[in-house]
Amino acid sequence: MKSKIPLLIITLLSVSFAFKDSDLDGVEDSRDKCPGTPILVLVDKYGCPLERPKGRFYLRVGGTFSSDEAERRAALLSSVAYYYERFYLSLTTRYYVYSRISGSGMGDTTLYGSYRFPVGNLYLIPGLRVRIPTGADPFTDGDLHLTPSMILDLFLGRIDVFLYGSYTIRFAEGRRNTYSLSLGSGYDVTKKLYVSVSYDTAQSSVGGDNLDYLSTFLLYDITRRIYTTLSYSYGLDERSVDHSLTFRVGLRF
Repeated sequence: MKSKIPLLIITLLSVSFAFKDSDLDGVEDSRDKCPGTPILVLVDKYGCPLERPKGRFYLRVGGTFSSDEAERRAALLSSVAYYYERFYLSLTTRYYVYSRISGSGMGDTTLYGSYRFPVGNLYLIPGLRVRIPTGADPFTDGDLHLTPSMILDLFLGRIDVFLYGSYTIRFAEGRRNTYSLSLGSGYDVTKKLYVSVSYDTAQSSVGGDNLDYLSTFLLYDITRRIYTTLSYSYGLDERSVDHSLTFRVGLRF
């Protein structure tokens, strides 16, 4: 029995010398990419401090174009947004540079806020959109609009299926409150490219049948900070706008 004690001591010493952790963060020095981390700081598998979630700002600029037999319009878009953990807030303005009927002028401003509730692979996203009447006549009805909404988004690997519903409360005389629904699915084609398609239906504020659209959306990350989005809607009935196209370039920071 005594002859085995030196072998045990040698084995323990070899293990202790093989694993060297100078800053006592639990990560071996040979793998530690952030040596000298304070002892009470939580670290990742590389020995670097775990950062607390930080907010992120977004700046977006772009344009939108719509066309049908009755009217053609083009507008410039600009927006700023802030995202922190599960809360999202954005402010968007538009300026119409061309209208076949109305010329040019300032459009309304939109304030939108939402909060994400994860339930496994499902996200519940209640939101509220406020349309502020900053537009020039005839690009506004001059009244405040409130639109509560809900998004259900189910993620299945690289595929997601979503359902969007909203109800717009209008304070404009002669305009009724309306609802809209959207059902669609998206796919992460690559780590940089996301594509979705959806069927959209909405009530008209002046009455009559619903307005129906088939829409597609693309998001492409040029770099970690710079990205682009493209959305297109095709009207499926005579009362809907035939074609609507929106393009944006965004910056994350």
